[in-house]
Amino acid sequence: MNKKSILIIGIEIICLLFLYGFINSSYLELVPKCWVYQITGFLCPACGGTKCVIFLLKGNLIEAFFSHILFFIGIVYLLVVNVIYIINLNRKKKMAKILYPKTLYGIIFVVLLIIYTIVRNLL
Repeated sequence: MNKKSILIIGIEIICLLFLYGFINSSYLELVPKCWVYQITGFLCPACGGTKCVIFLLKGNLIEAFFSHILFFIGIVYLLVVNVIYIINLNRKKKMAKILYPKTLYGIIFVVLLIIYTIVRNLL
């Protein structure tokens, strides 16, 4: 394993430990409520995203999935891409580079997020 891989993994572990500590503290009450929902009564595209992250960090995958499906899929995708990137740092022949983020993936995500937000507010 090269120095860049070790540095990336170390930074990620520190960030996860920080988030885990924050989730299990009283500071979680300081996270503001969605002002769009409070004012309009409509769910914004990110409503449920914070709950999704909290449930993921607590290990409750089912609750995380149902709190915001697209955030859950996006987080899992980014974790998989991150692992593939770290593995590829140490290989001459790169694997699964097609999964690396591209502009098209971002456009697809935004379109799905818009559709998801409309459907959630209609139901």
